[in-house]
Amino acid sequence: MLEPEVPYDPDYEVEDTEENWRDPHIIPDNNVRQQQVGLTAGGVGDNYDNYHYPPVQDHIENVVGQDQAADDCWMLPPEFTLFDVFGKNKIKLEEIRQQTKSSLRYNESKHQVDIWGDRDSINHAKQLLDLLVQRLHQHQDSSRRKTKKWGKPERELTKKERQRAERKQARALEERSYQGFPQLPQPHTATVPIPDNNIPMTQVLGMKEEYLNKIRADCKSYMFYNTSTNVVQIAGENEENVRMAATRMRNLYLKNARLPEFAIRKFLKQPKKNMIINFRRLPQNYVTPRYSSKGEEQLIMSNCRLLEGVTTGVVNPLVNSIPERRNLIDLDDDANEDNDNTDSGLSKEMRHLDERNAKEMIEVLEMGLRSIRLSQQEIKMKIRFGQIVLTDYPKRPNPFSLEVIANNYFRDDRFKSILAPCIEKTRENMQPLFEWLSSKCIQFTDSPRTTYTIEADQYPQFVQQPSTWTRRAQQTAPTAQDKWRTTIITNFTSERRVGLWNLIAEGKDIVNISCADLENDYSWELKLQSAQRFNTMDDLNTPHGQFIENLSLDPDSNNFVFVPNSRDYHPRLVTKKTKWVYAMDDWILEVGRDDVWDVQRMNVSTDGRDLPVELKESDISRVIYKFSAYRESWVNRFAENLLLQVGEAPTWTAEDFLASNNENMREIIEIANRMTSVLNKEIRPYYDNPL
Repeated sequence: MLEPEVPYDPDYEVEDTEENWRDPHIIPDNNVRQQQVGLTAGGVGDNYDNYHYPPVQDHIENVVGQDQAADDCWMLPPEFTLFDVFGKNKIKLEEIRQQTKSSLRYNESKHQVDIWGDRDSINHAKQLLDLLVQRLHQHQDSSRRKTKKWGKPERELTKKERQRAERKQARALEERSYQGFPQLPQPHTATVPIPDNNIPMTQVLGMKEEYLNKIRADCKSYMFYNTSTNVVQIAGENEENVRMAATRMRNLYLKNARLPEFAIRKFLKQPKKNMIINFRRLPQNYVTPRYSSKGEEQLIMSNCRLLEGVTTGVVNPLVNSIPERRNLIDLDDDANEDNDNTDSGLSKEMRHLDERNAKEMIEVLEMGLRSIRLSQQEIKMKIRFGQIVLTDYPKRPNPFSLEVIANNYFRDDRFKSILAPCIEKTRENMQPLFEWLSSKCIQFTDSPRTTYTIEADQYPQFVQQPSTWTRRAQQTAPTAQDKWRTTIITNFTSERRVGLWNLIAEGKDIVNISCADLENDYSWELKLQSAQRFNTMDDLNTPHGQFIENLSLDPDSNNFVFVPNSRDYHPRLVTKKTKWVYAMDDWILEVGRDDVWDVQRMNVSTDGRDLPVELKESDISRVIYKFSAYRESWVNRFAENLLLQVGEAPTWTAEDFLASNNENMREIIEIANRMTSVLNKEIRPYYDNPL
């Protein structure tokens, strides 16, 4: 007969009650609690947690009750300590409790977190807990030194993978075959002289001639650089390939030899009547041109000015001399043309101001387009509308004449201005413009379009921490100068996950043409911009790649959710951009709304920055509505530059923008003036509206 391992005593009487069948480690009863209290009072067997909970947590524990069984639990991973996961005093546990509206308590005996609440709150809490551990693993993986280790044998390639690998290997062999000298004389040759000896050839050809190797392989030609003659010699079997190689080599040199030609030009639209100009202080509720901190905003409000025109109808005697006596025989057609503006009070020079402006605008824009034609960057050109704000100007008493502003101040590089793009702050006041667009234009089917932009300071790659065995003299810490100011542009899929996204940096204004309109409340500017776009497919193991992985939209509120504390990536501003897009003839008109969140101003604790943060409407720093115009042909042409191979040139030229029947500077000025008139009629300036 088998006996039990623990002998059974028939004389021992046990009350058959539910309380005596409880496991005191899972659901402690009153007797167990009294025993624990007694042991604690005697100073022996102290099983209580030594961490100090915040008062709110103590209140939640009392509400839940010590006897109530946990609705769910979450196990801590054994490879991390309690401090690693929850921080000092388990502050991150409190942050999760506040976000999920659930009750959480760390169970030291079982190394787990007990959770109370409804099912949605519990699931949300467990997701945040999993995210904490996931971020710890990411930090370990990126910090771990890469060493060669034994691994699993690679699986056998499929048929398609094997064919792809064979083609790649054959292509590599073919590329290497053109990197030396030809064994036999080639029937076709060409030479490309390098006229500038000051440009390092490693910059043109690549450190290991990787740029030159690309042209060799694409054009199937032999190419080598002669250092003594400073000439690139080309030879090949096919005449067309040799010509193509020479052209691409020439373009490659020109791309490095010609730097972008930057230009900022300020113009004054010719008014119908003679006017004097005052420098007006910014109104009290004015929206600054760019988002800035409170201190910077106050400085801008006190120092910047607006242009204000006052009609006089009298010719300025200081700038208009007494006309000379002219013989009636000498009167020509030019004098007859000026008769239409005789009653305007404008001087003769000001009566031809628009013609002079158009000529200078053409020269500046043509120069800028030619200088960046060969660049492999993201290029944009757009007309924006708003008010011209003076940021640096002579502190002289008002008023000023048209001639002084147009001929002296606007042509002085020390005189600086910027366009403030805000035309309204509420959708209600924008309704007249939407009605005009609906009646005159065709709205796109995917309008409105929503994207998010994140401006951040980051390192391009993860900063490797020096080993503890490294000598202090050999340890070099990264500096603030090594950081980049980058912008992520992303949208989201129907599943509220990140869809297409781009990373751009080093944004520059190549050409900035602004035109102040004294007779309207709105002016305009034309900007030609370029920025470096990075290949996001290869950037997953980077600071911005790790940041992107944690982006999402909240399933209930559809709000933007992100993790502020990302390694080597420090977000500054998050902007939700909503664009209503309309087509009018060959032009695209956009009404944009920017919802801006300042991450630095958000009320997020230091430990809470490791958890997802939802951007709510109550946290918005500012909301502005904007208006812009551009041609779809501009977008299509500039898209070619992102697909250029080494030494290739796009199909477009500067003449396509400025010298065709449908596209020229006259058309640009005409649409800009027309839209300023529409805005002046439909949208009253927000800073003049009663509060």
